[in-house]
Amino acid sequence: MAKPRIRLVTRGDDSGSCHSANVATRDAFEQGILRNTSLMVPAPAFEEAAQMFAGLEGLCIGLHATLTAEWDEVKWGPVLPPEKVPTLVDEHGHFYATTKLLHEKGCDPDEMMAEVQAQLELARERGLQLDYVDTHMGFGWVYEMEERIKKFAKREGLIRTGAVDYLPAAEHSYKNRVQDLLARLEAAPPGTYMIVGHPGYDREDMRRLGHDSQEPGRVARERDWQRRMFMDAEVVEYCEQNDVEPVRYTDVAKP
Repeated sequence: MAKPRIRLVTRGDDSGSCHSANVATRDAFEQGILRNTSLMVPAPAFEEAAQMFAGLEGLCIGLHATLTAEWDEVKWGPVLPPEKVPTLVDEHGHFYATTKLLHEKGCDPDEMMAEVQAQLELARERGLQLDYVDTHMGFGWVYEMEERIKKFAKREGLIRTGAVDYLPAAEHSYKNRVQDLLARLEAAPPGTYMIVGHPGYDREDMRRLGHDSQEPGRVARERDWQRRMFMDAEVVEYCEQNDVEPVRYTDVAKP
């Protein structure tokens, strides 16, 4: 078989955040080009996601190590009891909204790693095979946590994402995520790339994800377009006819 022109690592973040994110992830895998999902273990819809994804052969699942809860209305806290990780939570037992705030509050790196470990163990207890790890809202810069995450990944047999380059931007960009992806694929030189999105459906539970400073429903609309990016018929057809192979992290990298 001839080598494909482009191998495209397709990753959907924030599964587990709500029901509509879980369904969109499943649909984009079964009907589209999505091959990897980064799962938020502390988030409200994790248990549903664990049941939903357990039987999806071919879906590569990663730990979306989560130490923040960014939305105004929807909050979550650690897998560990809050008293075990007191520097990671506010007075309500919730994670802080941003990585910057987490750092400013004086988070303990040992508590951070203990919580990441607990998230991995809970996912495995639910019968999931996790193959990679990445960080929600990029907390690797805090207290040199990136080095700790790399050691954690090596110890646990996980791929640490980051070795694959993002799909380059095209000369002309489009607000329509489907057309933008098609333009980027058309312009990209042969190689292996990554594209990341947050699949969702513009439904009531997804509309709860947002900030008071934003236009209502903005996050839901954006994530609905990101779902389409992974499963629109034009995208699927383009990949099939233009030597673009959607792949898993396990197809292109080793722990």
